[in-house]
Amino acid sequence: MSHLSKYIPVIDLFAGPGGLNEGFSSPVYGQLRFKTALSIEMDQHAYLTLSLRAFYRYFIYQGKYVPQEYYQYISGDKSITRERLFEMYPKAADVATKETICAELGGDSHKYTEDYFDKRIATALNGVDNWLLIGGPPCQAYSLVGRSRRLGGLKNDLKNQDQAEKEFYSDHRHKLYRQYLRILAVHSPSVFVMENVKGILSSKLDGEYIFPKIIEDLKHPSESVNIYGWISTNQHHYHILSFVTGEEPENFLDYLIKSENYGIPQARHRVILLGIREDIWNNINGRIKPLKEKDQVTLRDVIQDIPPLRSGFSKRKDGLTEWKAYLEQFEEMSFFTDLPEQVRNTIATYNRTRRKFQAERKSSQEYIAPQSSIWETDPDLKNYANHESRTHMDTDLYRYFYTAVMGELNGRSPQLRDFPPELLPNHRNVIRKNVGEEQKFADRFKVQRWDVPSSTVTSHISKDGHYFIHPDPLQCRSLTVREAARIQTFPDNYFFEGNRTQQYHQVGNAVPPYLAKQLAEIVYDILCRAS
Repeated sequence: MSHLSKYIPVIDLFAGPGGLNEGFSSPVYGQLRFKTALSIEMDQHAYLTLSLRAFYRYFIYQGKYVPQEYYQYISGDKSITRERLFEMYPKAADVATKETICAELGGDSHKYTEDYFDKRIATALNGVDNWLLIGGPPCQAYSLVGRSRRLGGLKNDLKNQDQAEKEFYSDHRHKLYRQYLRILAVHSPSVFVMENVKGILSSKLDGEYIFPKIIEDLKHPSESVNIYGWISTNQHHYHILSFVTGEEPENFLDYLIKSENYGIPQARHRVILLGIREDIWNNINGRIKPLKEKDQVTLRDVIQDIPPLRSGFSKRKDGLTEWKAYLEQFEEMSFFTDLPEQVRNTIATYNRTRRKFQAERKSSQEYIAPQSSIWETDPDLKNYANHESRTHMDTDLYRYFYTAVMGELNGRSPQLRDFPPELLPNHRNVIRKNVGEEQKFADRFKVQRWDVPSSTVTSHISKDGHYFIHPDPLQCRSLTVREAARIQTFPDNYFFEGNRTQQYHQVGNAVPPYLAKQLAEIVYDILCRAS
């Protein structure tokens, strides 16, 4: 077995905004051990985020100071554009451009063919033997809705099973899974790390669980790709281990990582597989160390120091004075006197306190490094990037206010049955036809609580903030992109490109970098022992 190179190359497929990438690109045992050789992502905005981070990392790996113009750009300074930033530092820009590709694996592009990707991967690896493949095909390929129901629907519509299966397997989402297997078979990484949603464990196709089939595919990728017409000259097999137990589990639930047990401030439960090539497996005598549990990190630990903001109105005049006046009118609502005394008093107290509240929708406060941080602080940051509140319907602000107050008083987020009827949204999913009928979307409005980990940050946060209400009733808003990024454990100097909706989407889809860093320690230990 050859020795490890100075930096272990990482190929990142379906990279998203780079959560896994960030964890592996961070110091492991005090030093940089891994280096991204290539990231592939089809979403344009996530790609821009990836390439900007690659630009940033160029200076880190070179042992140089990150230029002040980078911090000017992410602070929103209009005097410097992304294009200008890249022009000023052409070497860093060139590295970032070569390291990232905006394209779809298995797509119909005449440029981005399988041969193109194979050559780019080979060039990026530059003959290095020990390297790592990370990322996972989008979850739609495995989900109950995206796979089983899709195929079942086609069968019902076409009355032809063969035709249904043909159309299903030509679905672009399934193509992504096939491409992942193909790259695994053709390039045979020493180790791979594959992440996906919890639903992959329970999804079925024609009444049979699909996860065992996926495991078999990953154990024997060269044989698996034969059914798609590819022939792989590599015949490597893999052992698929659990990061939780450090073993090949009999119970597939052992592949599920509950992030809150490992210092991540959210209850994010994801399937993450560790694939080890059989020769590497033999060299380490079939033993790895599992993840080590850590103390729980709460929402308060990661966002309490971020400057407060007010929410905004989406369909009426928006200003601090108007905002304060509107929220004070909550006490004039017809149902207010029917609320419990403690609730009325708490709402009135927050309204009085809000009269002196001077925060706007975007903070101008100078950046102050957090007292307790998972990541090293960055003294060059100028402000809180990606920290701007969104606008809401005025009636939703009352619901946010009420939800945050009730969460504070009761230690839980209220459900719709706890709302005064006048506060219920006029939506068919919240109307019960019969008394006692189960309420759909009972937690349609959900406040996050200070002293426990957040609920899972998902891409749904890009649609509205109803499930991610800030716990401070004074601010009366949903979480910002930066707060969501903190919960996901992205460092504060990590900038998300695109508009706010696109930023939320990226953050929600990412793997928490701090969890990825812990995975990186395990992978590094494996490769060190095998070399």
